[in-house]
Amino acid sequence: MDSVVPDFASSTILVLVGTYLPGYKAGGPIRSIANLVAALGGDIHFKVVTLDHDLGEKLSFPGIVANRWVRVGKADVMYLQPGLRGFLRLWALLRAVDQNTVLYLNSFFARRFSMLPVTMRWLKLCRPRCLVVAPRGEFSAEALRLKRLRKHLYIRIARWLGLYLGTIWHASSDFEAEDIRRVQLTQDINVAGVVHDLELSRVAPSSVVVTASDVAGGGSSVSHARSPKRTGQLRAVFVSRISRMKNLSGALRMLAGVSGDVSFDMYGPAEDSEYWEECRSVMAALPDNLRVRYCGQIAHEKVAQVLAEHDLFLFPTLGENYGHVICEALSSGCPVLISDQTPWRNLEAEGVGWDIPLGEPERFRSVLQQCVDADDQWFTELSRRAMDYAAKRASDPGTIEANRKLFQKAFAWPNRH
Repeated sequence: MDSVVPDFASSTILVLVGTYLPGYKAGGPIRSIANLVAALGGDIHFKVVTLDHDLGEKLSFPGIVANRWVRVGKADVMYLQPGLRGFLRLWALLRAVDQNTVLYLNSFFARRFSMLPVTMRWLKLCRPRCLVVAPRGEFSAEALRLKRLRKHLYIRIARWLGLYLGTIWHASSDFEAEDIRRVQLTQDINVAGVVHDLELSRVAPSSVVVTASDVAGGGSSVSHARSPKRTGQLRAVFVSRISRMKNLSGALRMLAGVSGDVSFDMYGPAEDSEYWEECRSVMAALPDNLRVRYCGQIAHEKVAQVLAEHDLFLFPTLGENYGHVICEALSSGCPVLISDQTPWRNLEAEGVGWDIPLGEPERFRSVLQQCVDADDQWFTELSRRAMDYAAKRASDPGTIEANRKLFQKAFAWPNRH
């Protein structure tokens, strides 16, 4: 066992993630890492290794120099080319990892950015001070049902070989910690909440009544006017990747049977073409009072504006380890109607939205009808409380400190490999 503990300031966190800035189509993991770097990058040296293109794209980011370190914010970032050249560069980087480096993986099932480094570590071809794994919701019951055989086979192999012995697990909530415990790979689970966009904590609570500040779009202070909410009308919105986990088809089915003038705008990349066709067939059967529109992909800096222009964020997701877009909706003054499969709970008691079990679709419809029938005064108060709540959550210093302590623990980890 190596008892030498590297100096905190001179150590490096090597982050492996499939997509990073300026990408946005992969959603939450990009925001999680970017916010973490923004919060702790002044004290800790972050290096991020990622692909040179966005999720589902083949073209490289414009202006990106591949396979070299470049400075992005407070981190050094390497954008790998696809194919053999990028694989060999990643292999060389992992072979060079030493006890002054903590290896931070942001997936459990990603082959290149998780399975490969874990296997190399087990074979002692990669020797980090410590391995930290953030599964990002991949162990939720619903997530494990998708591609079930492959996932459960790998978990069994990992247990049998002891691939994750000596690993620190990063859970973003107590709910995710329970999911990690269920797979029985380790007991060393650390709960450190997801760091919010630092701009959210700078918004004064109740500072906006009938406008929503674009606080989640990277620092813009532009306000977006909100049209009054009319009784008998509802402008609902869905912003996320269109995949089975996000449950857009469930949202569409919940809207069926709601009376009134209802519009439902959907934003996000249709990454699963088979599932998207399923959603389209549900859309075709909806009644005439529901105006459904697919608006395509949306850049992150425009999300807050879109959310602020709607009355309700409808998101019956099958599971989220965090849900950045939920926070963005609340901070934009857009109340949320979501499933109870996220860390955002007890929203009705807070007066900012609703979190309802997926097995109770009639409760979803009842809330939707309540929102349709509500007047502007009721919505304005709900909107104000939502912004106050988001600002309060974002300004909690305990979240940043919990993440700092997690990495301090990793830097002090006894190097057994």
